[in-house]
Amino acid sequence: MKIGVNKNIDKARKIINKYLPGKKIKVQEEGLGNIKFFTLVENKILPKKEYNLDIPNIIMDIIFNIYFIDIINKKVYKERKDINNSEKDEITRLSVELLLDENNFFLEKEQLYSQIKEYLLESPIIYIDGFIKFRIKELELLMDMVIDRGVEEFALEKEYKEFIKILQYFVEVQEPKYDLINIIFEDNDYLLLDEEDNILEKDFFKEIVEEIEPGGISKDDLLISTLIVLAPNKIFIHLDEIYENKEIVKIISSVFQDKVYFCFGCPKCIGKTKIKRGK
Repeated sequence: MKIGVNKNIDKARKIINKYLPGKKIKVQEEGLGNIKFFTLVENKILPKKEYNLDIPNIIMDIIFNIYFIDIINKKVYKERKDINNSEKDEITRLSVELLLDENNFFLEKEQLYSQIKEYLLESPIIYIDGFIKFRIKELELLMDMVIDRGVEEFALEKEYKEFIKILQYFVEVQEPKYDLINIIFEDNDYLLLDEEDNILEKDFFKEIVEEIEPGGISKDDLLISTLIVLAPNKIFIHLDEIYENKEIVKIISSVFQDKVYFCFGCPKCIGKTKIKRGK
């Protein structure tokens, strides 16, 4: 089996070697102009069942990580003329991330996998650039889907950043009412404690927030609003690692930035702190 690549040779070499099961298969390289051919040679001594080398997946990995990045970038720059270059670069980055996520575009990837497999049944040599150009119309649909998702993701991230900036502004104009506040996450809820472990009643802040924004408020919105009202100089977040990537934790970190500290093992984290109700 020969795989021909005409760009980013070093990266292609790393991708191929990643799939090799130890030294059971050797890779021989030969150049033809600007094309590098990687020949995969099986060790005849070992039983064939021990190889389990998925050639179509190797080729897909090279296509996605080398060729499609350039295709997406050129397509974004050509078709999205209403946005500046830095935004185009960000859309390209997000689109590539979405494409490489194994949970996205599953059916389209399965179809490409089948096409590669059929091609390899007819020929032991594949020149990837030629394979892509021969099927570019079929791949256009996948590229359009990927870029559309990238644009959507970019719009959401842009809105999120603007939202964070607004919250940061509110924090800056508030006078700090506490030097330190502890947040303890537990059982899909949270507790707020001051530095002497006095509990801060959430209902009081809920009433204030609902006066500003009638119609109910979620726990996460209430927590953010409460922290903005209190504007502490330091926030200690005590949580189990399963809560570390919760969206509310990310928002608090983004809004309060260097005021936020994380703790994963003190008595508060494991529920052994004696909490005082009221001051």
